[in-house]
Amino acid sequence: MGAIISIGNQKGGVGKTTTTAITGYLLSKKYKVLCVDFDSQGNLTQFLTQRDIHDYSKMTIFEACKNMNPTPYIRKLTYNLHFIPADEMLATLPMLIHQNPSMSSTILRDTLHKVKARYDYILIDLPPNLGEHTINGLVASDYAIVMLQCEPMCYDALDRYIATMIHIKEVKKLNLVLCGILPTMIDSRTIIDKTIIDRVRREYEEVVFRTEIKRKNRIKEFSITGIQEYSNTDTSALSNYRNFVEELEQRVQA
Repeated sequence: MGAIISIGNQKGGVGKTTTTAITGYLLSKKYKVLCVDFDSQGNLTQFLTQRDIHDYSKMTIFEACKNMNPTPYIRKLTYNLHFIPADEMLATLPMLIHQNPSMSSTILRDTLHKVKARYDYILIDLPPNLGEHTINGLVASDYAIVMLQCEPMCYDALDRYIATMIHIKEVKKLNLVLCGILPTMIDSRTIIDKTIIDRVRREYEEVVFRTEIKRKNRIKEFSITGIQEYSNTDTSALSNYRNFVEELEQRVQA
């Protein structure tokens, strides 16, 4: 049975969607992978498909949770890489949850459990908040990856996100594992990036992934062109992510 991994931080714009998309793409070279867009903005859906999220109206993770059956809503990108899209309707999930209070934090877990055995990895792209969507995503997860953009507001959010994760783990009696903190969007020319990374490595030690994702324009372009491997520029843009995926495999298998 596969590993469910959530990728999150309550701060927006820290590379959650990009990391989910590229990690899913690279893992699918060897494994069966399902990417779940759990953000009502639908950015992961757009990144993976280069299509308007409204093309998937009534065929999203919201309907999957509503019907407690993800199978009709899974879309195939390649033989090994599948995804479940999202659109604005996902923002109404709290209303659905409040109709079923006993499922308030488990609706995503119970939904994904029905297809968990089909995949080696299920990746959940979480929204930038600590609300019910994120709580459901963490409860559904076996492992959590916390994103760290090396800027002060994201650093300040790091402790709060991890504290929330630990609280949910204790209250819900989960086997959730903090897989690691991933430094991302690094600009090696700036002193503040290095200062924040050094501080986080001192505070969290081996919890922080060895890999650091550098800021590259080509990575931004992948959201428009799709993930490509045609040029040296593509190879260079993906190199840090390849190292991260190898490290992720090792941590999950361990």
